[in-house]
Amino acid sequence: MTPEPVPVWERPLGEAPYFVLDLETSGFSPVRDKILSVACATFSGWRSEPDESFYAIVRHDDIADVPPHIWELTGLTPQAVRDGEPLEAALRRALELGAGRVWVAHHVRHDLGFLQRATDALWRLRLRPIAMDTAVVAQVLARAARPLTLDEACEWLGIPVVGRHQADADVRMTAAVWRKEMELCGRLGLQTVKDVIDWVSARATG
Repeated sequence: MTPEPVPVWERPLGEAPYFVLDLETSGFSPVRDKILSVACATFSGWRSEPDESFYAIVRHDDIADVPPHIWELTGLTPQAVRDGEPLEAALRRALELGAGRVWVAHHVRHDLGFLQRATDALWRLRLRPIAMDTAVVAQVLARAARPLTLDEACEWLGIPVVGRHQADADVRMTAAVWRKEMELCGRLGLQTVKDVIDWVSARATG
Protein backbone atom coordinates (compact mmCIF):
# COMPACT_ATOMS: atom_id res chain seq x y z
CA MET A 1 0.00 0.00 0.00
CA THR A 2 1.12 3.55 -0.73
CA PRO A 3 1.73 5.40 2.55
CA GLU A 4 -0.44 8.43 3.30
CA PRO A 5 1.33 11.71 2.49
CA VAL A 6 2.57 13.61 5.52
CA PRO A 7 0.51 16.82 6.06
CA VAL A 8 2.52 19.96 5.33
CA TRP A 9 2.33 21.12 8.95
CA GLU A 10 3.94 17.89 10.15
CA ARG A 11 6.87 18.00 7.74
CA PRO A 12 10.34 19.04 8.88
CA LEU A 13 10.95 22.77 8.44
CA GLY A 14 13.63 22.14 5.83
CA GLU A 15 11.38 19.91 3.73
CA ALA A 16 8.01 21.66 3.78
CA PRO A 17 6.70 23.48 0.69
CA TYR A 18 6.24 27.22 1.25
CA PHE A 19 4.19 29.92 -0.45
CA VAL A 20 5.45 33.42 0.35
CA LEU A 21 2.97 36.21 -0.28
CA ASP A 22 2.79 40.00 -0.21
CA LEU A 23 0.13 42.48 -1.26
CA GLU A 24 0.43 46.22 -1.73
CA THR A 25 -2.85 47.89 -0.86
CA SER A 26 -4.27 51.40 -0.86
CA GLY A 27 -4.87 51.30 2.89
CA PHE A 28 -5.49 48.97 5.82
CA SER A 29 -9.20 48.20 5.43
CA PRO A 30 -10.21 45.20 3.29
CA VAL A 31 -13.70 46.70 3.14
CA ARG A 32 -12.77 50.17 1.88
CA ASP A 33 -9.34 49.82 0.29
CA LYS A 34 -7.95 48.18 -2.85
CA ILE A 35 -5.38 45.50 -3.66
CA LEU A 36 -2.91 47.30 -5.92
CA SER A 37 -0.38 44.54 -6.54
CA VAL A 38 0.12 40.87 -5.77
CA ALA A 39 3.43 39.03 -5.48
CA CYS A 40 4.15 35.49 -4.43
CA ALA A 41 6.75 32.78 -4.76
CA THR A 42 6.99 29.10 -3.91
CA PHE A 43 10.00 27.60 -2.15
CA SER A 44 10.97 24.10 -1.18
CA GLY A 45 12.59 23.87 2.23
CA TRP A 46 15.88 25.73 2.46
CA ARG A 47 16.13 26.70 -1.21
CA SER A 48 17.09 30.36 -1.63
CA GLU A 49 15.78 30.56 -5.19
CA PRO A 50 12.02 30.24 -5.78
CA ASP A 51 10.59 27.28 -7.63
CA GLU A 52 8.00 29.61 -9.17
CA SER A 53 7.14 33.26 -8.73
CA PHE A 54 4.36 35.59 -9.81
CA TYR A 55 3.84 39.36 -9.75
CA ALA A 56 0.95 41.43 -11.03
CA ILE A 57 -0.23 45.01 -10.77
CA VAL A 58 -4.00 44.91 -10.33
CA ARG A 59 -6.25 46.89 -12.63
CA HIS A 60 -8.52 49.59 -11.21
CA ASP A 61 -10.32 52.22 -13.25
CA ASP A 62 -11.39 54.32 -10.28
CA ILE A 63 -8.32 55.27 -8.27
CA ALA A 64 -9.38 58.66 -6.97
CA ASP A 65 -9.49 57.27 -3.43
CA VAL A 66 -5.86 56.06 -3.45
CA PRO A 67 -3.94 58.40 -1.11
CA PRO A 68 -1.02 60.23 -2.74
CA HIS A 69 1.51 58.81 -0.27
CA ILE A 70 0.67 55.27 -1.44
CA TRP A 71 1.98 56.00 -4.93
CA GLU A 72 5.20 57.35 -3.46
CA LEU A 73 5.54 54.48 -0.97
CA THR A 74 4.95 51.62 -3.41
CA GLY A 75 6.50 53.06 -6.56
CA LEU A 76 3.30 52.27 -8.44
CA THR A 77 1.70 54.82 -10.74
CA PRO A 78 -1.92 55.56 -11.62
CA GLN A 79 -1.27 54.59 -15.23
CA ALA A 80 0.30 51.26 -14.26
CA VAL A 81 -2.78 50.44 -12.15
CA ARG A 82 -5.17 51.44 -14.93
CA ASP A 83 -3.23 49.14 -17.28
CA GLY A 84 -2.96 46.31 -14.76
CA GLU A 85 -4.25 42.75 -14.69
CA PRO A 86 -7.80 41.93 -13.60
CA LEU A 87 -7.98 41.05 -9.91
CA GLU A 88 -9.69 37.73 -10.62
CA ALA A 89 -6.88 36.57 -12.93
CA ALA A 90 -4.15 37.69 -10.51
CA LEU A 91 -5.74 35.97 -7.51
CA ARG A 92 -6.49 32.80 -9.44
CA ARG A 93 -2.81 32.45 -10.37
CA ALA A 94 -1.67 33.19 -6.82
CA LEU A 95 -4.06 30.68 -5.28
CA GLU A 96 -2.93 28.02 -7.74
CA LEU A 97 0.65 28.50 -6.56
CA GLY A 98 -0.39 28.46 -2.90
CA ALA A 99 -2.39 25.22 -3.03
CA GLY A 100 -1.05 22.54 -0.69
CA ARG A 101 1.68 24.76 0.77
CA VAL A 102 2.41 26.56 4.03
CA TRP A 103 1.63 30.24 3.50
CA VAL A 104 4.26 32.67 4.77
CA ALA A 105 3.77 36.44 5.01
CA HIS A 106 4.89 39.36 7.14
CA HIS A 107 1.81 40.59 9.06
CA VAL A 108 -0.15 37.76 7.47
CA ARG A 109 -3.52 38.91 8.85
CA HIS A 110 -3.34 42.02 6.66
CA ASP A 111 -2.81 39.99 3.49
CA LEU A 112 -5.34 37.31 4.41
CA GLY A 113 -7.95 39.94 5.26
CA PHE A 114 -7.75 41.47 1.79
CA LEU A 115 -7.56 38.08 0.08
CA GLN A 116 -10.54 36.72 1.99
CA ARG A 117 -12.64 39.76 1.13
CA ALA A 118 -11.75 39.40 -2.55
CA THR A 119 -12.15 35.63 -2.85
CA ASP A 120 -15.46 35.76 -1.03
CA ALA A 121 -16.75 38.43 -3.43
CA LEU A 122 -15.43 36.65 -6.54
CA TRP A 123 -16.10 33.00 -5.78
CA ARG A 124 -17.69 32.68 -2.31
CA LEU A 125 -14.44 30.97 -1.38
CA ARG A 126 -13.26 30.63 2.21
CA LEU A 127 -9.50 30.55 2.68
CA ARG A 128 -8.12 28.23 5.35
CA PRO A 129 -4.38 28.06 4.76
CA ILE A 130 -1.76 26.88 7.22
CA ALA A 131 -0.18 30.30 7.70
CA MET A 132 3.07 31.48 9.27
CA ASP A 133 3.49 35.14 10.25
CA THR A 134 7.18 36.04 10.09
CA ALA A 135 6.48 39.24 12.04
CA VAL A 136 5.17 37.31 15.03
CA VAL A 137 7.86 34.64 14.77
CA ALA A 138 10.45 37.43 14.86
CA GLN A 139 8.73 39.01 17.88
CA VAL A 140 8.93 35.78 19.87
CA LEU A 141 12.46 34.87 18.80
CA ALA A 142 13.75 38.38 19.55
CA ARG A 143 11.68 38.62 22.75
CA ALA A 144 10.25 41.91 21.51
CA ALA A 145 7.21 43.65 22.94
CA ARG A 146 5.37 43.61 19.59
CA PRO A 147 5.65 42.03 16.15
CA LEU A 148 8.65 43.36 14.23
CA THR A 149 8.17 45.32 11.02
CA LEU A 150 9.81 43.83 7.96
CA ASP A 151 12.53 46.49 8.12
CA GLU A 152 13.19 45.66 11.78
CA ALA A 153 13.23 41.91 11.15
CA CYS A 154 15.66 42.33 8.26
CA GLU A 155 17.96 44.53 10.34
CA TRP A 156 17.86 42.07 13.25
CA LEU A 157 18.67 39.11 10.99
CA GLY A 158 21.26 40.89 8.82
CA ILE A 159 19.20 40.90 5.61
CA PRO A 160 19.64 43.84 3.19
CA VAL A 161 16.52 45.96 2.70
CA VAL A 162 16.10 46.60 -1.02
CA GLY A 163 12.94 47.79 -2.77
CA ARG A 164 10.84 48.03 0.39
CA HIS A 165 7.06 48.33 -0.12
CA GLN A 166 7.28 46.83 -3.60
CA ALA A 167 5.41 43.54 -3.40
CA ASP A 168 7.91 41.40 -5.31
CA ALA A 169 10.85 42.77 -3.32
CA ASP A 170 8.98 42.30 -0.04
CA VAL A 171 8.36 38.66 -0.98
CA ARG A 172 12.09 38.10 -1.46
CA MET A 173 12.90 39.72 1.89
CA THR A 174 10.12 37.83 3.68
CA ALA A 175 11.43 34.54 2.27
CA ALA A 176 14.92 35.42 3.50
CA VAL A 177 13.54 36.30 6.95
CA TRP A 178 11.71 32.97 7.15
CA ARG A 179 14.84 30.99 6.23
CA LYS A 180 16.76 32.72 9.05
CA GLU A 181 13.86 32.14 11.43
CA MET A 182 13.78 28.44 10.49
CA GLU A 183 17.45 28.16 11.44
CA LEU A 184 16.83 29.79 14.82
CA CYS A 185 13.74 27.66 15.47
CA GLY A 186 15.72 24.54 14.62
CA ARG A 187 18.35 25.46 17.20
CA LEU A 188 15.58 25.57 19.79
CA GLY A 189 14.58 22.03 18.92
CA LEU A 190 11.51 22.94 16.87
CA GLN A 191 11.38 20.45 14.03
CA THR A 192 8.12 20.90 12.13
CA VAL A 193 5.87 23.69 10.93
CA LYS A 194 3.34 22.71 13.61
CA ASP A 195 6.05 22.90 16.28
CA VAL A 196 6.78 26.50 15.32
CA ILE A 197 3.12 27.52 15.09
CA ASP A 198 2.34 26.00 18.52
CA TRP A 199 5.48 27.44 20.12
CA VAL A 200 4.88 30.94 18.76
CA SER A 201 1.15 30.91 19.55
CA ALA A 202 1.89 30.09 23.19
CA ARG A 203 4.34 33.02 23.53
CA ALA A 204 3.17 35.84 21.24
CA THR A 205 1.70 38.94 22.83
CA GLY A 206 0.18 42.11 21.49
